[in-house]
Amino acid sequence: MSVGGDVLVITGRGRSSANGIAVVRPAVEKRLSRLRRQGVVTHVQEHTAGSFIVTLAPVRALLGATNRRKDPPAPDALPAALSALPAATRALLRDLAARSLDALGAPRTDALVNDEMLHQFSRLARAIEPGPNRDERLKAAIRAALADFSDERD
Repeated sequence: MSVGGDVLVITGRGRSSANGIAVVRPAVEKRLSRLRRQGVVTHVQEHTAGSFIVTLAPVRALLGATNRRKDPPAPDALPAALSALPAATRALLRDLAARSLDALGAPRTDALVNDEMLHQFSRLARAIEPGPNRDERLKAAIRAALADFSDERD
């Protein structure tokens, strides 16, 4: 299973907005632009005046995206931040770090695994909005990244 592919995002034209001026569409355009910079979205194409076709990137593309000064800062990714995660989330993150190091041909020393866990966590956590079930959404993102590594082996 690989997360990615095309989705249709329907914003509407804004006809029912005050004075007929669209509010949702510009906000969605702005968000899609940000998601593109972050590596979550690879392509956006206008489908109709009220919709877009959006190509989602594999989760691994998000992990490799570069930081920009304008992007919001990543949450503090200190070892204390990782120890505050539930054990199941830490275990998944450790698996992801190990797979990433294997893909790079790097050894699996404790220090490198911990550094890679921090790196993966900071990338994924930035893309997950605060709110209810954030840990579940983080675990789903980690599982999707793990699946991307599995898909590459096939």
